[in-house]
Amino acid sequence: MDLIDRYVHEVSASLPKKLRKDVSTELRSTLEETFESRQARNPSEDPEDVAVAVLKDFGPPRELASSYQPELKYLVGPTLYPAFRTTIRICFFALLGLTLLGLLTGLGGGPSQVRQLFQGLVESFDNFLTASLTLIGLVVRVFAIVERASGESRTTGRAWDPRSLPSVDDPDRVSRLRMVIKIALLTLLFYLANFTSHRLIGSFLIVGDHSGWVPFLGTAFREHIGLLNLIIVLDITLGIWVLRKGRWQTLTRWLDLGTTLLFALLIFRLAFGPSLIEVDPQWMIQNGWSAETAARYADLAHETLAPMLAIALKLGFAGTCIGAVAQLKSIFTSKS
Repeated sequence: MDLIDRYVHEVSASLPKKLRKDVSTELRSTLEETFESRQARNPSEDPEDVAVAVLKDFGPPRELASSYQPELKYLVGPTLYPAFRTTIRICFFALLGLTLLGLLTGLGGGPSQVRQLFQGLVESFDNFLTASLTLIGLVVRVFAIVERASGESRTTGRAWDPRSLPSVDDPDRVSRLRMVIKIALLTLLFYLANFTSHRLIGSFLIVGDHSGWVPFLGTAFREHIGLLNLIIVLDITLGIWVLRKGRWQTLTRWLDLGTTLLFALLIFRLAFGPSLIEVDPQWMIQNGWSAETAARYADLAHETLAPMLAIALKLGFAGTCIGAVAQLKSIFTSKS
């Protein structure tokens, strides 16, 4: 029966992947037996009313799903652990990519290049390890907060209506794992942009016997940090709201489109405005670099790195606009 299929699907969606198949099979069998037994005792009763009564006895899907899992004694529960693992991988490889990029842009030419790379790896390992541990700690905290903030409030079986269950192929269904990953990454972006961007976005420069970290981001980034923070906060708030609702609604889809358009505006300003890449020669000189090295590296950043970033931002703007069109299409599709 359709209501039973929808109920089993909702319960399964709230379980860890390894439990879904067995629980779904067992639950479906139990529900069908209970339905048939109750229908046999009341053959004149409408089958849908019988199914509603049976499902009310079993309770809301999220509550029943929780009974199949051990009591919560961990920061990140099994339901969200796949999203947690994916987020950790994304953060690790992003951090590794930034570290390697910083090392490669700081290499000089000539036969000593390999030696410089090895030296840079050794000297930057401590920063990489510290940043990795910090990110892992933040991810754990974010998932612990989201897991508790996004849970459905407890409702009684009497107040819950099984007829309100979404269809199995409901286009408004929220992908909980993807939404949680998005919230976690946005939270980390907020932390990195406001507190550690100067230590992650830059280059580990090695010239002769002198080496050190040279930050890339200039005043243009700081001028846009307010808009970036606004977008992140709005997107996180909307994500938690949608998680609690469990489904996309017309209002939340429009709000999601609004945050996408704000993000497109931000990327447009970054792509076509003053460059984000800005190396200050005076700062380098004050920190022990020669005037020649400082001037040469500032020219490299301005003539090579800045144009490459501008191209990437323009591509990002085009991709965001395409995403906004897709979101607009989904709004009108869900209405029809």
